Amino acid sequence: MEYNTIQTSRYKPQFSGHDSFSLRHGWLEKAYEAVSENGLNRPKIFNEEDNIAQFGVGRNMVTAIRFWSHSTGVLNTVGKEVTTTRLGDFLLGQQGVDPYLENPASLWLLHWQIASEVKHTLAFWLFNHFNEQNFDRDLLTRRLKQFAQKAGWDCPAPKTLTTDISVLLSNYAVGARKSRVSDDSLGSPLSELGLIRETEKGRYSLNFSQKQSLSDSVFGYSVCEFWDKAGLQNTLSLHSLLLDPGSPGRAFMLTETELAQRLENIETITQGAIVWSETAGLRQLLRTQAFGTDWKYNILKQGFDG
Repeated sequence: MEYNTIQTSRYKPQFSGHDSFSLRHGWLEKAYEAVSENGLNRPKIFNEEDNIAQFGVGRNMVTAIRFWSHSTGVLNTVGKEVTTTRLGDFLLGQQGVDPYLENPASLWLLHWQIASEVKHTLAFWLFNHFNEQNFDRDLLTRRLKQFAQKAGWDCPAPKTLTTDISVLLSNYAVGARKSRVSDDSLGSPLSELGLIRETEKGRYSLNFSQKQSLSDSVFGYSVCEFWDKAGLQNTLSLHSLLLDPGSPGRAFMLTETELAQRLENIETITQGAIVWSETAGLRQLLRTQAFGTDWKYNILKQGFDG
């Protein structure tokens, strides 16, 4: 499949933008509140002189807040206007399902927004193309440079790449040693997903154990999103869902066994819109209807009800 690819010289990699700060607790809520209350009248809300008072942090952190609120899909910029998004309204709005991001489903959803989008170069590459379970920073750097050279696009300057890798690990690694890019005692909320573990000083491991906190609703939503990106075909194989770039299997680091188990329940999750099929040894999904945006959010909402 040719969607969601960074394996081409036409791809324009994007690095930095976070001012060396990983995502922190409370930032997305602050950004959403500021824009939802004032954004329409203050299109440059992140650049204004009073933004330090608005967000209660330094100027560099304001830049990071803007970066992460856009990277997670909570906010968007159209022209010169910063606006809230359907996702931001769904989670954090006046009728939002999780205004303080306390439900693990919210974190999985925010991670999906980062890991499944090609515009987030380093995260997309790590979760969708990097195939070594145990690694250190030097190995990540070498493999990314090799990948970029083969694809035909340029890596950033060494200092930028080093900082980006530090921020990525600070976002996700459980037990990671503190540094300037992650000096918040509470750490990044994304680290609660346990997708990357620091096994010893400077050594890390990708976590392919069972994802018990990943809700069926977020999983079902991700399947629909991935399918829409794949095109209009009426079938989708287990292999694609497990291994294709931008797939739920890749983004959530699912084993084939867990993915198959989850797909066996997909008909219930999607109210019959998707059916799991095992015929003549071919394991795949069958699509019975188109996935509208409202419909997908109704599926997603199931994980937050009750």
